[in-house]
Amino acid sequence: MRWLLFAAVALCAACGPTYRMDAPDGFVKYTKGHGQFAWTTADGVRVKARDVKNEPKAELAFWTDATQRHLTARGYTKKSERCFTTRAGAKGCTLEWLAPRGNEDWVFAVTLFVTGERVTLVEAAGPFARYVAVEAKLAKALETFDPGL
Repeated sequence: MRWLLFAAVALCAACGPTYRMDAPDGFVKYTKGHGQFAWTTADGVRVKARDVKNEPKAELAFWTDATQRHLTARGYTKKSERCFTTRAGAKGCTLEWLAPRGNEDWVFAVTLFVTGERVTLVEAAGPFARYVAVEAKLAKALETFDPGL
């Protein structure tokens, strides 16, 4: 019986964080090849979350600035920045960027949350007109995001 408990604990530890967020209107959840947290619209705006190590260990302001410098250096044009606190009390900042893709502009958005040893990135992307159509719904849903334990 002990080995079964150990196996269950080990399996849960390997699963990683359990993100939670209310579904943005017009998005459906999908998992094929994208882990446990991914959403898409019928016309191709996608959202997913992932973690990176908080290394060097720093606060949200540092990672927001580092992300801004990194994307600016790679030719992205900043569209907007919005910092907020979720219903769960997590502090987050969303940075939205424009970048050409083929013959159309795309929006790439990254929302950062810093939780101890990790930085959670909630990334969204889609063609400009399609993204702008769901932008407010996505922002509202991000206010319900919980990066989990």
